[in-house]
Amino acid sequence: MVSKKEKHETRKVIFGPTKEISTLKYYLLVILTGLPAVIVSILVDDITHNFLLSSLIFVAVGATSATYLHRYLMRRGIRPPGIRRKEAKTKYILSPESGQPIDEKLIKRYERALKFSDKESENYVAQLAMLGMMYLQNAVAYNNKDLYLRAKEYLARAEEAMEGKSVSFETKMLVDNLRSKIETYKYRFGER
Repeated sequence: MVSKKEKHETRKVIFGPTKEISTLKYYLLVILTGLPAVIVSILVDDITHNFLLSSLIFVAVGATSATYLHRYLMRRGIRPPGIRRKEAKTKYILSPESGQPIDEKLIKRYERALKFSDKESENYVAQLAMLGMMYLQNAVAYNNKDLYLRAKEYLARAEEAMEGKSVSFETKMLVDNLRSKIETYKYRFGER
């Protein structure tokens, strides 16, 4: 029989901490987001008396509003009700010593998600440190200096983003761990 702790450890969360919003707040946000689409389509229908045009405008404004709602929720790390956290299909151990490379598609997905992160949040710093560790792991696995330099670049970005902010102990440890791993492997990649 698998204990709850072991079961939790077997499912790793792919992307950062998320907060779940209550169902009532989520539906209020959806209604508030859909309200402009309804108002615009009613106005167009009253002015032009063209149902097809008002329907097309309703769909266009509704899709745009839904996109902005989704981006708003992503930037704040809010998960809609009923949506479970994404879990990794393949387990990756973030440790350069493992010798196991990280899939390039996964790294690119993290980089795309980084664009939607709030640059002032603590989660942004953690994501930068995670990306740096992924690039360092691939640099060690493939013995590639370019990937090592990219890991150093992400470390510099994480340290810059952390300046003047109060971040949690865990986030500081992520950045410090990346810094120490980069120091460990700097001679391997010909740096002094």
